[in-house]
Amino acid sequence: MAASGRSPSGFVSLLLLLVGVLLFWLTVPNLGTAARAATADGPRGTFTAARLVCVGHAGHTSCEWSGTFRSDDGAVELAGVKLFGSGRESFEAGQTAPAVDVGNAGRVYDPTGSRSWIVTVVLVVVAYVLLLAVARRHLMPPALPGIRRPSMPRRGRG
Repeated sequence: MAASGRSPSGFVSLLLLLVGVLLFWLTVPNLGTAARAATADGPRGTFTAARLVCVGHAGHTSCEWSGTFRSDDGAVELAGVKLFGSGRESFEAGQTAPAVDVGNAGRVYDPTGSRSWIVTVVLVVVAYVLLLAVARRHLMPPALPGIRRPSMPRRGRG
C-alpha cells in the first residue's frame, strides 16, 4: 500500500467500507438486547411450549420450541415466542419452563442468561476493524520519501 508507493485500491476500500457499515448497522442496535440476554435482565415468567419449529439449511436442521410467555406479575403476555436454546428434546407440547423477556421480539431466554451476545460483540469488533482499515488507508498521510522508519537491531551470532 503506502509503503510500496501505490495508492490504496478504491474498489477494495469501498467494499471494506460497505461491509463495515453494514455490520455496524446490523449489530449496534442489538447490543442492548444482547447484554440483557447475557444477564437475563427483564421480566421473569413462564414459557409454555406449544409446538416445535424446525428449520433446515445446508444439511443441518435446527429446532426451537414456540409458545407463550407470561410474566410472573401478569404484566407481560407474549404469544408465538420462541425459547432461545430450546431443542427438539427440550419439551413436549404443554410443558412449562421459567423464562425471561429481555425485549428481543419473538424470543425469550432461560433465566440463567445466554451466550448469544458473543456473536454480536465479535461482529461489532469486525466492523470496527474494517472501518479502521479504511480510515488508515485513506486518512493517514503517506510516509515521506527518504525517511526510513527505525528498525529493530539485528542480533549477531556470537
